[in-house]
Amino acid sequence: MRRYAKRLISLAAAFAMLIPQLSALAFEPNSWAADAVKSATNLSIISEEYSTKSFSLPISRADFVNVAINLYATLTAENVSTNPKNPFNDTDNPFANMAFYTGLVSGDGEGHFFPQGTLTRQEMCKIVTSLLDSAGVLSPYFPSENVFSDVTDADDIDYWAKNHVAFMLDNHLMAGDGDTGMFRPKDPVTREEAAIIAYRCYILYGKNYDGQIKTTMRDNKDSSGKTIYTLIKTIILPSGATVALRYANNPSAADEDTTWKGSTETAPSGTPLQIPGKDGKYRLKTYTETLASGEAAEKEARIFPDGVKYTSKEEAEAHMTEVTVNVWKLNDANEKYASTLTFKINSVLKDDVIAIFDEIFNSDDKPPIKNATAYAWRNSMASGLYSDHNYGTVIDLNYNENYTVYASGTTIGTFYDPSKSVYSFPSDGTVVQTFAKYGWLWGGNAWINGTVDYMHFTYLGK
Repeated sequence: MRRYAKRLISLAAAFAMLIPQLSALAFEPNSWAADAVKSATNLSIISEEYSTKSFSLPISRADFVNVAINLYATLTAENVSTNPKNPFNDTDNPFANMAFYTGLVSGDGEGHFFPQGTLTRQEMCKIVTSLLDSAGVLSPYFPSENVFSDVTDADDIDYWAKNHVAFMLDNHLMAGDGDTGMFRPKDPVTREEAAIIAYRCYILYGKNYDGQIKTTMRDNKDSSGKTIYTLIKTIILPSGATVALRYANNPSAADEDTTWKGSTETAPSGTPLQIPGKDGKYRLKTYTETLASGEAAEKEARIFPDGVKYTSKEEAEAHMTEVTVNVWKLNDANEKYASTLTFKINSVLKDDVIAIFDEIFNSDDKPPIKNATAYAWRNSMASGLYSDHNYGTVIDLNYNENYTVYASGTTIGTFYDPSKSVYSFPSDGTVVQTFAKYGWLWGGNAWINGTVDYMHFTYLGK
């Protein structure tokens, strides 16, 4: 049975310009929701200021993304920052900005977020599944055969929302009314419903922490003078030490934490090459770490200069180019011989990829690479998001010997064991380290919770 931290006391600090101070006349949730709301507050997913509005009121879109980003940051144990480029023209809400760049919301496509608008239950399902997918805690999902059998108003669920609602039902994050069986997909989400769903997500996908979680909002200026807001998750340990939440179970590693910076030397794409540490090794960063530092936003801007991702196979393929790279392979006698591999990659990254493979090819150890999969147009996932393979920004190598393991235990590939197979890539080996030098992330450590994907090298981080 899951053990929940009892020591957690919420000290969640709200962004002062967005959330009013706690009033003596704070509202209380309904009795059936009280425990979940209190727990969400204790976990720093919602703040105490959340109760300055009635819990029975529909939650505004601005307030909901506040909850969503706090849940995301708690699940991933990482900080999240705004992008200097505001994607919306009707709000400068930092949580809306964060939600856009983490892939949780997209607006109406014309720059509108509608911060004071409400959202429906089916819309919330889409945001929540996108959140869990972006947080790296989901394995492949296929709706159960009878998921809607007890939902009396299933026909009212829009087509685009079917998979999202099915996921929420199958995982008991939401349910239909016990008396009528109605899901009410187009009813507005109330403030207490939002808090309850966020808490249930943490129960299923979050980690247990022995300590006191804190949330703060920091602001600083980037090189052009624009303000960057960063949501920071820390934890006060039983020892009294305060560390970043990601170091809760390994406080000594906090001393090794460094702010991202690239060298003045860049790859052909303009991506700054990473500076090695004192041990000569390159830092293997997590995706949410690159979000917090602004590195992820810079990469997105290189691939999608207009801020819009490809939505069709035809559009994607117009941005791809075929590339042939040098590799070493093994013959039947386990002798290395020079060969090539050909695949499609995003045109922005073509010269970077050639340089990466040339460095690997010319290295002293000459690691063998027998197969590679890069650009491939795939249907959207259960969250409604596309794989980064669709954008030509991912390369999978030696996929049988560098398997994927999802949080559920589901696997793709056969094994991962660098000590026994020359086709498995160690974290400090030439392949992983060379991709890291050029700013790519490795699925072996890129996501804090859930999936490990040892075959997966990703420029954007997903």
